[in-house]
Amino acid sequence: MNELFHHRPKEPMNMNADNSEKQHHIESPCRKVCRLDEDGMCVGCFRMLDEIANWQIMNSQERGDVVRKAHLRMQLRDLKL
Repeated sequence: MNELFHHRPKEPMNMNADNSEKQHHIESPCRKVCRLDEDGMCVGCFRMLDEIANWQIMNSQERGDVVRKAHLRMQLRDLKL
Protein backbone atom coordinates (compact mmCIF):
# COMPACT_ATOMS: atom_id res chain seq x y z
CA MET A 1 0.00 0.00 0.00
CA ASN A 2 1.28 3.44 -0.88
CA GLU A 3 2.28 5.36 2.29
CA LEU A 4 0.88 8.63 0.92
CA PHE A 5 -2.64 7.28 0.95
CA HIS A 6 -2.54 5.50 4.27
CA HIS A 7 -4.64 7.33 6.84
CA ARG A 8 -4.72 6.70 10.55
CA PRO A 9 -8.18 6.05 11.91
CA LYS A 10 -9.66 9.01 13.70
CA GLU A 11 -9.65 8.84 17.46
CA PRO A 12 -13.09 8.52 19.03
CA MET A 13 -14.66 11.77 20.02
CA ASN A 14 -15.12 12.28 23.76
CA MET A 15 -18.69 13.48 24.05
CA ASN A 16 -18.22 14.25 27.75
CA ALA A 17 -15.32 16.65 27.22
CA ASP A 18 -16.01 20.17 28.40
CA ASN A 19 -14.65 22.43 25.67
CA SER A 20 -15.27 25.55 27.77
CA GLU A 21 -12.42 24.48 30.08
CA LYS A 22 -10.04 24.62 27.11
CA GLN A 23 -10.69 28.30 26.48
CA HIS A 24 -7.85 30.70 27.16
CA HIS A 25 -7.87 32.61 30.41
CA ILE A 26 -7.98 36.36 29.79
CA GLU A 27 -6.47 38.55 32.49
CA SER A 28 -8.19 41.73 33.60
CA PRO A 29 -6.90 44.79 31.72
CA CYS A 30 -7.08 46.83 34.96
CA ARG A 31 -4.14 49.24 35.31
CA LYS A 32 -4.98 50.18 38.93
CA VAL A 33 -5.93 53.74 37.91
CA CYS A 34 -9.67 53.17 38.47
CA ARG A 35 -11.12 56.58 37.70
CA LEU A 36 -14.20 57.06 35.53
CA ASP A 37 -14.58 59.88 33.05
CA GLU A 38 -17.84 61.76 32.42
CA ASP A 39 -19.04 58.93 30.11
CA GLY A 40 -18.51 56.19 32.72
CA MET A 41 -15.33 54.86 31.10
CA CYS A 42 -12.26 54.05 33.17
CA VAL A 43 -9.36 56.31 32.16
CA GLY A 44 -6.90 53.50 32.98
CA CYS A 45 -8.23 50.43 31.20
CA PHE A 46 -10.91 52.01 28.95
CA ARG A 47 -13.64 49.66 30.14
CA MET A 48 -17.14 50.89 30.91
CA LEU A 49 -18.43 50.58 34.48
CA ASP A 50 -20.74 47.65 33.65
CA GLU A 51 -17.85 45.80 31.96
CA ILE A 52 -15.71 46.26 35.07
CA ALA A 53 -18.52 45.17 37.39
CA ASN A 54 -19.33 42.04 35.35
CA TRP A 55 -15.75 40.93 34.59
CA GLN A 56 -15.75 38.12 37.17
CA ILE A 57 -18.86 36.44 35.72
CA MET A 58 -17.88 36.78 32.04
CA ASN A 59 -16.65 33.83 30.02
CA SER A 60 -13.49 34.01 27.90
CA GLN A 61 -15.32 35.09 24.75
CA GLU A 62 -17.09 37.91 26.56
CA ARG A 63 -13.84 39.03 28.19
CA GLY A 64 -12.12 39.02 24.80
CA ASP A 65 -14.89 41.19 23.38
CA VAL A 66 -14.50 43.66 26.26
CA VAL A 67 -10.72 43.83 25.79
CA ARG A 68 -11.16 44.49 22.05
CA LYS A 69 -13.73 47.22 22.68
CA ALA A 70 -11.53 48.81 25.34
CA HIS A 71 -8.60 48.81 22.90
CA LEU A 72 -10.77 50.55 20.29
CA ARG A 73 -11.85 53.14 22.86
CA MET A 74 -8.20 53.81 23.66
CA GLN A 75 -7.42 54.31 19.97
CA LEU A 76 -10.41 56.64 19.53
CA ARG A 77 -9.28 58.70 22.52
CA ASP A 78 -5.83 59.05 20.96
CA LEU A 79 -7.41 60.30 17.72
CA LYS A 80 -9.36 62.99 19.60
CA LEU A 81 -6.25 64.38 21.30
